[in-house]
Amino acid sequence: MKLNLIFLVLLATMALAVSGCIQEEKMEQNVHPAVKYAKNFQLEYHEGYKILRVKQGDEWVTYVLYREEKPDVDGIPIKIPVKRLVVMSSTHLAQLEAINATDIVVGFMWGGKYRIYFDDIRKGLESGRITDVGSSSAPDYEKILALKPDLVVIYVTPYNEEVKKKLDELGIPYIVNSEWLETDPLGRAEWVKFFAALTDKEDAAERYFDRVEKNILEVSKLVEDLEAPKLLWCTIYKGKVYVPKGNSYVAKMAEYANVNYLFSDIEGTGSATVTLEDLLLKGSDADLMVYSSYRVKTIDDLLNIDTRLSEIKAVKEGNVYRISEDYWQLGLLYTDMVVKDLAAIAHPEKFPDYTPRFFIKLE
Repeated sequence: MKLNLIFLVLLATMALAVSGCIQEEKMEQNVHPAVKYAKNFQLEYHEGYKILRVKQGDEWVTYVLYREEKPDVDGIPIKIPVKRLVVMSSTHLAQLEAINATDIVVGFMWGGKYRIYFDDIRKGLESGRITDVGSSSAPDYEKILALKPDLVVIYVTPYNEEVKKKLDELGIPYIVNSEWLETDPLGRAEWVKFFAALTDKEDAAERYFDRVEKNILEVSKLVEDLEAPKLLWCTIYKGKVYVPKGNSYVAKMAEYANVNYLFSDIEGTGSATVTLEDLLLKGSDADLMVYSSYRVKTIDDLLNIDTRLSEIKAVKEGNVYRISEDYWQLGLLYTDMVVKDLAAIAHPEKFPDYTPRFFIKLE
């Protein structure tokens, strides 16, 4: 009798264990990690809801994206699909363009400060369908409140930390986008999945990103065995020289295009300030130069900034390019084209009859 009882207990225990394993396996199958390159957001798909985690500084903030009823999961709730959106940056517009979702934009922190290269956004601002809610550093909060947005998308830097605090104070729902901190151009482009999660446009995002990834990796493969020319990438503003740091997306883009970026030894992301003497010392034998401004149109314009730039090999040989006027907006939308452009000006023999779109040679 005791043996039968023990046998039944063992069977029940095994059944529970198997059931638990099946449930655990089923739960794991419902989780689909969707991010490959980006380091500042994570995305999971569960049955009936999505988990979106965004890195803000040294912390991760969790958002729970749901449709009807919020699940019993820790995180800031956001009802989706988002239908009324206010955005802070033109890069946000670029990624909404990529998934054909700009129709949900009702407000843009613009302030009329620069030209808009997205036709639908420009027309929306002109017609009043989209409200200009002021600059990203000092938006008009009354206008934002009047728009009754489902969500405001912001980025946070020391100069606009107050925006975040004010939105908290007013109870305006917002989410932080940290795309600008990514160190890989494919990581930046992958933030399209962030907007897709908010708008239920995952299929469009996958098609877009798969194409961008495929194109960049094909270009990288094409040039990987060639000799890498030396690249100097810089801009000079009010007497200060700015160069991308060694862990920036520009440095990674140079890697994809197989060029030897000369300031890759500066650690960190974003830009660093160096002296003109440093620029000339390290960049004197640069084969290729990209001046990351569209305000310089000719070699003479460049030399008007400082005649000592004539000492750089790329300047002497006329191998200097500037960025196009729409680079900062459309460049993110067409990340694969930017990488191809850089590879083409570095290795023209591999791209016969190709005209770069975002890099323009100085005459």
